[in-house]
Amino acid sequence: MTDRQVRDISEFALIRELESVLPAGVRSQPNIVMGIGDDAAIASVNPGQSIVVSTDTLNAGVHFRLDWTSWHDLGYKSLAVNLSDLAAMGATPILATINLSLNGSEEIEDLLDLYRGIGQCAEVGRIVIAGGDITRTLSDISISVTVIGETRGGRYMTRRAAVPGDCIWVTGEIGAAAAGLQLSLMPEDDPRKHATTADILRAALHLPVPRVIAGRTLAAFGVRCCMDLSDGLTADLLKMLRASNVDAEINLGDLPVSAAVMALFRDDALDLALYGGEDYELLFTAPDWLSNQISEGLELNGVRATIIGQVLPRVGPDARIIGVQRHGARSIIRPGGFDHFQGQ
Repeated sequence: MTDRQVRDISEFALIRELESVLPAGVRSQPNIVMGIGDDAAIASVNPGQSIVVSTDTLNAGVHFRLDWTSWHDLGYKSLAVNLSDLAAMGATPILATINLSLNGSEEIEDLLDLYRGIGQCAEVGRIVIAGGDITRTLSDISISVTVIGETRGGRYMTRRAAVPGDCIWVTGEIGAAAAGLQLSLMPEDDPRKHATTADILRAALHLPVPRVIAGRTLAAFGVRCCMDLSDGLTADLLKMLRASNVDAEINLGDLPVSAAVMALFRDDALDLALYGGEDYELLFTAPDWLSNQISEGLELNGVRATIIGQVLPRVGPDARIIGVQRHGARSIIRPGGFDHFQGQ
């Protein structure tokens, strides 16, 4: 039957079914001593390394809408955003736990699709799904994911290590996820919603690629300052600048805006790149003498990175971002981006 609901079976029967759709390689690995099925997961870690832990929660109506995304893509993204946090620290993923809050009316097949998406992302990130929890809620579904990773060679990156003179980099392209969200908000008769490039923008929103290998590569090269782009370039860069007690200038003409964004949202492309969010690319700084090594090392792993600006000494009471136009005009860029509680 395809219309079974959560309330029709027991919690433990649901756990068994969810586990059964995960690929074998993401249920267990040699370093996972105990995975799904016990009171807690147990993993062995290498001596001398540090443990890296991150947790994110996705709530229906706030972080996702099921009329805009499939259950499969929701599962994929719920893990991807956490793997992106590990990537930003330069960590190697070890295990993840998944917590579901369900009201009982969810269909079993939908939840199996959710776990198929989680499994697909786990294979990409080479992480084991080692358990979690399922609880009842009186509201809509909520998904909380915790990921655990470890450093390599004792090296890790933080947002607190930007130094004046460093180049500011970003991996991949930005603005596409925000454009994908704009497509979702459009009426069905808007031709952009059905354009050939629209699928690229929707994929950027729903199926972001966590830059795990790129993060490890950067940490191995000696990069010390990095974070992932979740709330928008200006919002996240400002967090980095404040944490590092520095300012920055960015060259607006050098921002790696997606070609699909330029095709469908040319007039809004700059704003989407600066303020859109959910790119899950890596924003990092590094001294200029590392530039060739960084470019070549990331390209070997299929990742393009772009220098978009430079770190400056702090000159005022708060961090600031200076935008430089192609013709040389300079102005302070207003901060902006996603915030959970502003605008309520």
